[in-house]
Order: sequence, then C-alpha cells, then structure tokens
Amino acid sequence: MELFTTKAQSLLMMTSVAMPVFSKKKETLSHGILLGVVGTDIPLMEVMKLAPRYMLGPHGYAFLITNNGYILAHPDLRPLYKDGKKLKPKPNYNSVDMSEVEWEDTEETLRTAMVRGETGSMRLSVRASVDKAKRPLYLVNDYFYTNIDETPFSFSMVLTGGNGKLMYFGNVSVEEGLHDLTSPDLSIASEWTYCVTDIDPSYMKFSQLQAAIRYLVGLEPDMECDELLLQHVLFDAVVTAPMEAYWNALMLNDKVEPGVETAFLGTRSGLLRLTRYAGVESRVAKKFLTAADKANLFTMDHFPLWYRLAVENAPGSFYYYPVNDKGVKYVIAVTSATISSEGKTAIAAGTSLSNHYAKAVSCILFVGRHGNTEAPRGK
Repeated sequence: MELFTTKAQSLLMMTSVAMPVFSKKKETLSHGILLGVVGTDIPLMEVMKLAPRYMLGPHGYAFLITNNGYILAHPDLRPLYKDGKKLKPKPNYNSVDMSEVEWEDTEETLRTAMVRGETGSMRLSVRASVDKAKRPLYLVNDYFYTNIDETPFSFSMVLTGGNGKLMYFGNVSVEEGLHDLTSPDLSIASEWTYCVTDIDPSYMKFSQLQAAIRYLVGLEPDMECDELLLQHVLFDAVVTAPMEAYWNALMLNDKVEPGVETAFLGTRSGLLRLTRYAGVESRVAKKFLTAADKANLFTMDHFPLWYRLAVENAPGSFYYYPVNDKGVKYVIAVTSATISSEGKTAIAAGTSLSNHYAKAVSCILFVGRHGNTEAPRGK
C-alpha cells in the first residue's frame, strides 16, 4: 500500500479532539444540561504538514509530544512492523517516551520544558545516521519548542546548524518559470504541499505539479497554494534549466568511458532534474530514483539520502559512496552547489551521478576533471 511507504506516512494514528455540548435554551441554560459530546479525529500526518519540509531543511524535522512526555508524532517513531505481508502496530506504540528517540537530551532538560508546556529553545550536539544507520552524521541541532493552546500537546521544530541552515530566494517571472517547470526532465516532490489538493474534491485529481501549473496560469485562482514555495521552485526551474545540455555535452566527451547511468540534481524546493544515459533494460540501478526508491526522493519526512550526504560534505568536493541493493552494485558521486552573499552561504542544490560499479574508477576520474572548477577531494 502506498499509505505506508515512508516513516511519516506510517503515522496513521489520529488525535481526537472532543468537547461537551450543552443546551442553550434560556429555560435550561442555568442547569447545564448536557446534550452530548462532539468530536473529530485528526490524522497526525495532517498536523505535521504545518511544518513544511522545505522550511526545515535537509536534516531538520518537527515532532509532537503529550504532557506525559509520550511521542505523538516524530519521524523516528515507527509504530508499525511487518508480519508477513501485513502491517501491525507494535506493542505500546502509543506510549513511547520522548527520551527513547531524542536520547541526546541526557539531562532531560528539553523533555522537562516541553512537558511543562514552556516556550523556548536550546542547542544540542547530536549523532544521527542515514542510509539505514550505515552512515553516521554529527550535527548541531537547534530545538525550538512551545505548547499548543487548549491542548495537552507541545510542539518542537528542529533545525540543523552548518550547511543547509540558510535558504536563498530569487525572483523570476511566472512565464519564464512555467516554461522550464514543464520540462520533461523535471519533477517536484509529490508528497509536499505546493497546493492544497486534498480538501476540494475537484482538485483531488491533480498531481502537485499539475495543481501548481494550473494555479500559476490562472486556471484555478481560488486554489490554496504556498506562494513562497512556488516562487522558490520557479526560480530553481529557471536556474537549473541548462543542466541537461551541460550533462549531455560532458557525456559526448570521447575521453569518458561508458558507465554513467544517471545524472541528477535536486534543490531545496523539492525540484528534481533527471537525465538517464542508459535504458531500463541495460541499467544496473533499475530501482534508483523510481517511485519505489523512497530513500532517494523528496518525501514528507526526509530529503533524499544523496542530498543529505552532499550538504554535509565540504562544498566544492565530491563524496563517493557505494550502494549494494540486494546484490545490485553501483556508485553514487555527490556534491553540493552553494550561493554566497554578504558573507553568508546557502546550499543551492545537491547534484549527483550514479555509475556502474565496474566503471566506478573511470567515472570518478571523469567527475574530478569536469564536475568542478576546483580540485575536488574524493572521499
């Protein structure tokens, strides 16, 4: 089922909101006659959408806890497990303490403040991992927390310092942006909310890209859309438009041996440009960057693995990592592109190549010669 393809989507738990309904008739108003109770169930997935992924950055996230310190929603909360082909809830899935997932908070300073419903911030040095715990990351996280009025819940937003903390914005015309947004090599994050399509039944048939385009051309002026995110993705579409021609020109270099299967680039707005140099029949990494390859796509709860590795690597150098997917072996080379202004630097994009494992050495040399104007440092 597509409902369970990511960690955030597996949080199909609900939070119930209820209140009593009393009679308002003048003759019974003073008696407080209870007529009943009204309530609704809200999917936690919808609550977490209020913290847009592009705002949180490559390593950022948001979470909710109760006044007992139990996790209500967190990207590292995995309430389900596979029993054969079925997904079942884990025992005590709804009473996982915050200390079990935010274990760097050894003094429980953050937990105590959130349980008390306080508002504030703190900084922690944390050890995180990606790629199914195979690759460690050492991060400095800033936690911003507050209570949610009229509920027993507290909310925290976590932003990571260093690379990926700052954002950039640029302006292009809608006409110019739309021309490049409709390019066949371009896609945007299908799980992100560029435009709200899941409330009005007439919008539910549109993908996020279709909805964004219809809104921008004026076909759906009443559609609710994230103007800042749309501005961001339009700018990225224009700036990255020359990439396909650039990649193709490099691949026509007769000094480059065969082996590069895919060239791709992603930006913080969820935009992905993808060029394949091998057909699906001859491609070794057949699953890579397909709809089933959630780890390498922009999803509701994470940036792609290659993007996260790129932003933590020194700008201007390549990071190479091998992949062994059930016997299918290939190498991915990643680097980050940055924009600097007034002494501040923001990550503009992560760009990568996937290579046939047997041709990895020649491909790495190719990337080193052509992928950077400075001498890259492979790792």
